[in-house]
Amino acid sequence: MKKMILLSFLVAFSLAGCVSIDSSSITGTEKGTSGQPIHVTYTGDLGILHLMIPKDLTPNANKELLALCSSGHISNVQTQLSTRDFLGIVQVYKVRATAICE
Repeated sequence: MKKMILLSFLVAFSLAGCVSIDSSSITGTEKGTSGQPIHVTYTGDLGILHLMIPKDLTPNANKELLALCSSGHISNVQTQLSTRDFLGIVQVYKVRATAICE
């Protein structure tokens, strides 16, 4: 019985922290846009069982992008959502966003 519990723990531990990219989107790409590239990584709250997903991940990442741009005008916004699973129960959601500050 102890061996089975130990084996179950080792399997669960080895699967913890797996990363998957669930979706990504590229919006507003324009060739010839000049300006300075800016990048942010926004980590939202925890999710549970892929049922409870943090709200406003992308809008909050976009707010952080705007905070880095003194002119307040950004273009070529690209976002990528990734999750990290812990024991298949808890997920950490992360949005990476890049843009051009004009």
